[in-house]
Amino acid sequence: MAGIQLVTPSGSLALPISEVKNFLRLDEDTDDAIIISLIKSAESFAEEYTHRSLLTKTFKFSIDGISEGDIPLWEGLRVGPDLSIRRRAIELPNPPLVSVTSVVAFDDADVATTFAASKYYVDSARVPARIILRNGERWPTALRVGNAVEITYTAGYGDASSSIPEPIRLAMLQYCAFMYEHRGEAERSNAGVMTSARPQLPVNMHTLLSPFVVHNFSSNMFENEYHY
Repeated sequence: MAGIQLVTPSGSLALPISEVKNFLRLDEDTDDAIIISLIKSAESFAEEYTHRSLLTKTFKFSIDGISEGDIPLWEGLRVGPDLSIRRRAIELPNPPLVSVTSVVAFDDADVATTFAASKYYVDSARVPARIILRNGERWPTALRVGNAVEITYTAGYGDASSSIPEPIRLAMLQYCAFMYEHRGEAERSNAGVMTSARPQLPVNMHTLLSPFVVHNFSSNMFENEYHY
């Protein structure tokens, strides 16, 4: 099944411990382990919400197949714009893209062949970035039935917390504050009975993160065409 795997995680925290403690107005080191856990959780939440990679990480993106670059002829009229360029492109999840390491194709005997970088163009200006087949080239054929192409690439804003856009950093700080305040807490009804209701995250967190969301208009984000 096609999908994406984290190959190399980031080597640092998305927020400095000292900054989070200052935001929470904590002076002691008693809860440092909890703070670290909250920072990791905040990063995960922000990445899942925005569909972006915050700190630099290496991913392996696997797809089951690649559409042919040539557009077949048809009779009569066809409704819709000419999207032939999209049939020649593979979009890479979790922007922003830093670099593409390799594109490897597998035949039905599981033999790997590296697709030459000279045969495709990496469009990193677009969000999400994409790999576009160059004119006169063709994607590999006779591929295996699943996970036929593996693309290894690096994505993220940088290695340091300061490289992450400030609105996302602020949203993560607010997430840490909210989770720290409500740790171990359960809601009770007016009758004092435990309920399954949970405290809601602050609305301004969504306001801060919404401009960075990479929207997916496809029914299958791992399909070769129209990921987003």
